[in-house]
Amino acid sequence: MKHTTRAKSISIRILWIIIITLSFLIAAKLAMLFYNRHQLANMSTLIISSQFPTKIIPLPAVTLCHGNIAAIQKVLSYLTSRERIYIPRGLTRKDFEHTVKYLREAIYPKNHYPEELDKLQQILTANRLSLPELFENISPNCTDFVIMCRLNEKIIPCDKMLNRVTTRYGLCCAFNYEDPYENLRRSKKESISNYSVNFGSRYIVSFLMKPLSSHDRMSSTIYGDGIKVLIHEKYTYPGPTAFEFIAGSGQETIAKLYPTALISSSEILSLPTTVRGCYMTWPSQKKYRYRADNCYIRCRETIIRKLCGCIPFSASLMKTGVGICNLTHISCLAHITLQTYTLTLQDPECDCLPDCESTSYKVAVTTLPMSAIQYSPGKFYEAAARISNATLLHITFARHSAILQRRELVLSWINLISSLGGVFSLFLGCSFISLVEILYFFCVHFLYKLKISKSSSSDCE
Repeated sequence: MKHTTRAKSISIRILWIIIITLSFLIAAKLAMLFYNRHQLANMSTLIISSQFPTKIIPLPAVTLCHGNIAAIQKVLSYLTSRERIYIPRGLTRKDFEHTVKYLREAIYPKNHYPEELDKLQQILTANRLSLPELFENISPNCTDFVIMCRLNEKIIPCDKMLNRVTTRYGLCCAFNYEDPYENLRRSKKESISNYSVNFGSRYIVSFLMKPLSSHDRMSSTIYGDGIKVLIHEKYTYPGPTAFEFIAGSGQETIAKLYPTALISSSEILSLPTTVRGCYMTWPSQKKYRYRADNCYIRCRETIIRKLCGCIPFSASLMKTGVGICNLTHISCLAHITLQTYTLTLQDPECDCLPDCESTSYKVAVTTLPMSAIQYSPGKFYEAAARISNATLLHITFARHSAILQRRELVLSWINLISSLGGVFSLFLGCSFISLVEILYFFCVHFLYKLKISKSSSSDCE
């Protein structure tokens, strides 16, 4: 500034004006680059410890789904019960028994048997039955195939550990699952510990299951004998994001968990949700627990509703006034399957944010035949020896330690201010003292000079 006002030559003044202008432009450009870098690379996930104790890691939910979604004995019992169904004119009881065989289409919509499904839907419509109500009456109960349950090496009645829940595989039996909307109706009020000190061969939870007779199988989701197992976070709906495997009949299956806990620093949690790019469920939010996986599933259900005019029978959240898909919607569901399963959390249709804090589980599954079960001591194995082709399932932590990760700020506001200060100091020679000088010049010195000028003018008059 001094050179532009005191320079005697106009060319020198113009030169200094050009230099100052370029300095301002370069400083502004670099300041924008630093700010954009601050916004884009503001957070990072770091591994804090690989020795985080598993005894303070929440236990996952374990959902057991029997492959048999329609049992002959259950169907016959339902037909002869007091609430026996009404068969419309033109159809017979044999038609109902025959068309139930194609109920697998409700789980995996392919639209291969439209005529049979249309007959079954006529019967359901005549009796005002929805698909969930039909599954409720003809699918196996938890106690029909889960014989014995053990938690932390203590045998507990299975009806106190398991709850019947609706999933994309029909009616299943869930351990330690809690609906994030608190609409899960528990069969029994039983306090189950959410943590365990067990790991390795000291199994956390074990289930002894028996196969249903092959003659009792009317419709099935799997072609072999076994139980579909889903392992997922406690408040996450047992859907497509869960880890799945089959525990086969006549085998002992051990699922070893490798958990990872993710937390966020206080600096990140203090930022607005739109800035930190993740969602946090606070303790004060008692009616709803956000999970990114649940958001993804609800997004998929919303798209199905837009395209087919209904929500799946296994929807994670049933809304009043919204119709549940029936067998007439199978053709539409089959057509949009690929479109809905290719969604991602970042999809504009979803607008889902990741979790700020969560627990995830990697699972390693080991299976071995129970050919020497008679040599295993204990009531659990004694009961298994009495059952032909029994299925044993054990869930445990692989080791006593887990991985702890933490989201942290890479570039805080202090880093940003330091970077901007360096830029303006390099190109403009500015500093905090310079700002004070400018404020002093315009607020104090300028007013003082103006006052002196006015007094001088009055003296001259």
